[in-house]
Amino acid sequence: MPSTLLSPDSPARHRSQDLLEQFPELAEVPGFPQARILTEYVLGRRSGELDVSGRATEGSFVDAEAVVRLPHEVLIVDDGQGLQSRLLSEIVPVRTYNDRVDEARTVAEVADQASPVDDLAVFASEAQEVWAIVNAPKATHALAETIAAVQAHVTTIIVIGRSDSMSRAVNKELARGFARVDVSPGVGKHRMIIGSRTLSSPSLPSFPKHSRIDHPATGSLQVSAHGACFSGVKSDEGSAALLTALAAESEPAAAQSSEAQLAEAGPGSPNSVLDLGCGNGWLLTAAMRVTAAKKGTGVDVSKAAVASARETAEANGLEVEAILADATDVQALTGADSSVRAGGHDLILLNPPFHQGTTIETDTAAGLMRTAAELLAPEGRVLTVYNSHLHYRETLERVIGPSEQVARTSKFTVVRSLRRG
Repeated sequence: MPSTLLSPDSPARHRSQDLLEQFPELAEVPGFPQARILTEYVLGRRSGELDVSGRATEGSFVDAEAVVRLPHEVLIVDDGQGLQSRLLSEIVPVRTYNDRVDEARTVAEVADQASPVDDLAVFASEAQEVWAIVNAPKATHALAETIAAVQAHVTTIIVIGRSDSMSRAVNKELARGFARVDVSPGVGKHRMIIGSRTLSSPSLPSFPKHSRIDHPATGSLQVSAHGACFSGVKSDEGSAALLTALAAESEPAAAQSSEAQLAEAGPGSPNSVLDLGCGNGWLLTAAMRVTAAKKGTGVDVSKAAVASARETAEANGLEVEAILADATDVQALTGADSSVRAGGHDLILLNPPFHQGTTIETDTAAGLMRTAAELLAPEGRVLTVYNSHLHYRETLERVIGPSEQVARTSKFTVVRSLRRG
């Protein structure tokens, strides 16, 4: 694979190199190769050296006046490290959107010239030529919702990612809203798929998606999910295992809650349920039904998850507080304006992720455990589910307090932890 989109004697390549040399500290940061490709693409299009697909124009006629300022504005979606936003801000006005609040914070720090967008559903621009750059998400639904949200307001959408993760589904989703879809040459391990020529009558999907999840403890519950929400409208196996274990501990309350959602919780039942990393909200909603808890709170780092959790609860006749926050940052989570309080929650649910993209990591789980320890009430309990090979029980014991296994399936272990002392 070539290492650049541009030829060695290209004026755009020299301009790109001059720009990159201003930021030598960025060269070793993950995500730099994609930021460099995008910089080359914009400069190559402006100079007329590259066509819409990222290939050399090779003497084809290019209207220099028409391309010299392309694009007039760029919207960058889910630039996790902020490198794309930082570099492109040097050559074009940039607006940014991140589903994850922690990544949005990183972008704000790295690319302070860029303007953040809080909600893609209300994105609009007065510029004539607007390009959206979308970092390829793991879930096709996430890409589909992004395209649906911005298609009417942009002239081009560029999806960028590792070549081995760019499936035909990306082409298909772009073709719903654009008459032309191009695949760029591969550069290193990365490439772009580019949608242009906006369709006036697109066939775009609508969000959130709706379905139902069945579980013996609750029967059928409605679930809603936005595109970037983990597990979509499905119940992941870990959450189902945790709910089964919770139901076994909460039989008196479960029997009461099946009759008109009683007002009195059963013996030992929690007054509230706190789900750290609430996803689509099904587990939080189901836990409230099983325990007859009067209050439910979900916390998630994802805007899509927070909206989904709120909508899932409402669809089942419940009201929850859904908080957009990094649940591993207990100080931010318990700030002055927050209803989350240290020592104030008597049932906390943990189904921690152990992947960041395609990379296995356990730091997030450890951070969630530390937060749970801070937030747990003296007589409360934490229920944690995890893939059995991760062996989290010792960590739970050390961070929270006495912990015992309460359930185990072929893949998952559920542990109950009590507050030490």
